[in-house]
Amino acid sequence: MKNPYDYLFNGMGFIFIDLSAFGLPDILPDFIGYLSLAYGINLLPSFHNLKRWSKNFAIILMIMSFFVELAQWLGYKVPGEIGIHFMQFLFIVFMYWVFQLLLHIHNNKPLEAKTFKTYQKFMAFMLCGFVIQAFSINVDTSMREITHFIGSLLQVFSYFLFIFYYRACHKYYKELNENKVHSL
Repeated sequence: MKNPYDYLFNGMGFIFIDLSAFGLPDILPDFIGYLSLAYGINLLPSFHNLKRWSKNFAIILMIMSFFVELAQWLGYKVPGEIGIHFMQFLFIVFMYWVFQLLLHIHNNKPLEAKTFKTYQKFMAFMLCGFVIQAFSINVDTSMREITHFIGSLLQVFSYFLFIFYYRACHKYYKELNENKVHSL
């Protein structure tokens, strides 16, 4: 049986790891990350509307991200900095829906407290990083890179929170499947 948390983790990795900041081509395009997130959400054991909304939102972000990546590959600066901030905002809204779905799935289970704590911290760091990066446009050019770096650092920290959460979910999912096999 496929582990949906593996697909969620891989999708987050594709979205967060951006090698273009180091002058390298982005070999991990975001649209593949959103596709992986959509598939991982599809594998989650739930029939709640949150699952449908989250999966559809991931598909919309995948399409938008594809066009942003295509424009970058062709050398166009189509979305600009405001467009990138808009995509970050949509990603934060998307992660809100994903965490609401995970909270629904893990309700009254051992992972409920961990899901809620990770959700609170993840959202706080992502929103702070987003606000700092969004307002770095208005900062003097000598301070712009520093403020942008601080915002990026907060968002990377939220990614590491998700990695730790993934490890707990992966372990729980593995134990759950082993118990199903033993009970047969």
